[in-house]
Amino acid sequence: MSAADRVLAAIGEERIAPLYLVVGERVLAEPVALEIAKALAERGGAQPEVHRRPARLAGLLEDLSTFSMFGGAKVVVAVETALFASLEAAADLVDEAVEAAPPSPDGELTAAERRAARRLLKVLELFRVAPERATPQQVVASLPDWVLKGGKAAGGRRRSRTKKQVEDLVQALGSLLARALDEGVESWAEGELANLGAILERGLPEGHALVLCERSVAEGHPIVEALAERQALVRLGKVASRKGGGWEGLDLLAEELERETGAGIARDALQELARRTLRQEGRGWSGGRVDGDSTERLAAEYRKLAAMSGGRRIDRRLVEGSVEDRGDEDVFAILDAIGDGKAGDALARIHRLTASADDATGVRLGLFSRVADFCRLLAAVGGMIELAGLPRGEGHYGRFKSRLAPALQRDLPDGLPNPLAGLHPYRLHRAYLAASRLPTPLLRRLPWRVLETELRLKGESADADAALADLVVEVAKGGMGASR
Repeated sequence: MSAADRVLAAIGEERIAPLYLVVGERVLAEPVALEIAKALAERGGAQPEVHRRPARLAGLLEDLSTFSMFGGAKVVVAVETALFASLEAAADLVDEAVEAAPPSPDGELTAAERRAARRLLKVLELFRVAPERATPQQVVASLPDWVLKGGKAAGGRRRSRTKKQVEDLVQALGSLLARALDEGVESWAEGELANLGAILERGLPEGHALVLCERSVAEGHPIVEALAERQALVRLGKVASRKGGGWEGLDLLAEELERETGAGIARDALQELARRTLRQEGRGWSGGRVDGDSTERLAAEYRKLAAMSGGRRIDRRLVEGSVEDRGDEDVFAILDAIGDGKAGDALARIHRLTASADDATGVRLGLFSRVADFCRLLAAVGGMIELAGLPRGEGHYGRFKSRLAPALQRDLPDGLPNPLAGLHPYRLHRAYLAASRLPTPLLRRLPWRVLETELRLKGESADADAALADLVVEVAKGGMGASR
């Protein structure tokens, strides 16, 4: 029996809790949360009241605890409150906070500004940053770079703020934080979470209940642990990317969507649909977790395809002809293609990465930073091959690791630092093989080519895509075929 079935069975046996929590991909978790809420509400002849991404829970909790005592039973479903947010949600919370920052200069904070301030305070709480320990701007600036650079943009893409944009964001959020502290705005931990703890201890009026539906929760959260002990917690699957390609948890989504729509999907069609819709989230260019908005896009596209198929099994051809490709692209796969000399593959992946980006300039600059680092690494490896008189093209990793890696990472004359020191042998081997393909003159001029490309990207070229493509083609083809 699943956790959801056990909860529903307990409700049928009149073993009722005032608070329930369902955790998982929203496509999976919301139907289960609604099913639990309906089972609770039917006991009092009511209908569940659903609130998606509410600004705060205080009003809902007051209604459940006091205002509705004089009416019938009331069951509230709150979807994605972020009350139990984990670190991975921090960048998205910052993006939501900055929508109302800086605050208006006159009067008290508006409702939207107070909501934004609570989300900012939640982020500070996640990273254990005391908001009073320095100036508001210094407090905001102390957050990790990946948080300030941004979470989801419209359409599920990850933001990538420039250094100047981050500086502006820090100033705006600092102003919001200063006003929030002056007006005594409370973070969720001090407000809503405290109220939830009280509900767990004292309960709600008979027939009343709150069902929370969250995509992720922080492990070890005391309220989450208390709900688990009371068998009021349901954990469902999440979609995550596998190392080496593919997705975990995708079959769970397909099963739920087939149950909902009545139309199944072929395995190769499901994989293609995932490739075109799912995007990773996290602190850098790749990670295991999948962006929640992109799983919802997959679900929306599935429903569209089910309607187009007339209930018949969805095949790959229908997916390819009906779903725009806005899926994820692995930057490391682009670097691998460049290193392997596959210019066409690298350019195709770059086009896929930037074509549907909401901030194409930011994405392009972020990619260039990775390519530039890769080029500098190749130049350093090439220089050490020359200096140590090493052979090129040793493909056997074991021999490379034992014979060549120590020579590449040895101390330099005159005590100069070796840029390859401390590099993992596997990464060093990949760079060595890539550098072995390139002629020495190209390796020597790569740092200059990187600088030239940066200048073109930042204003000296009318076509930034061409500037990046020139560098990629030159490195991938060993200096042949570049269009400079």
